Amino acid sequence: MKKGNNIWDRIDTVLIVVQYTTIDELKKYREAIRDGGLNVNNCELMAIVGDKKERETLSHQSIAVFISEKDYNIIGQLKNASAQKVLGRKYDAIFIIGETSKRLRKLFNKTSRKFSVGLNSTNNEQDVNLETEVNSPQHLINFAKETLEKII
Repeated sequence: MKKGNNIWDRIDTVLIVVQYTTIDELKKYREAIRDGGLNVNNCELMAIVGDKKERETLSHQSIAVFISEKDYNIIGQLKNASAQKVLGRKYDAIFIIGETSKRLRKLFNKTSRKFSVGLNSTNNEQDVNLETEVNSPQHLINFAKETLEKII
């Protein structure tokens, strides 16, 4: 973990959860992570897709781990091994960008972390909720960085 006076300087490992739109947008998130001063190798990007078929189609992409609302078995256990591995790690922070289903929010809330940040989310379960009008990956990560740098 880095040493510093503000929250952003103390972040090393991060999980960023986004709604999947395109591979290019996920690449922009990776670039924004790097530009924000975080080590991209310590940051996981998880993209929420619509269904299991779409997740399986995209699973060969190494840029992110894909998860679907439909990745649960009949008794409610997550059966996506990649997502289980990522969610089993410990993080300094989790950034959830946009809205997520109640089932997935519960899953993210169980993940070990020091604090969580919701960006453009109405989820009141996050430690910090931030709202901004611009939705570009670069702006969202930079906005979170600038805001967290102000918090000691």
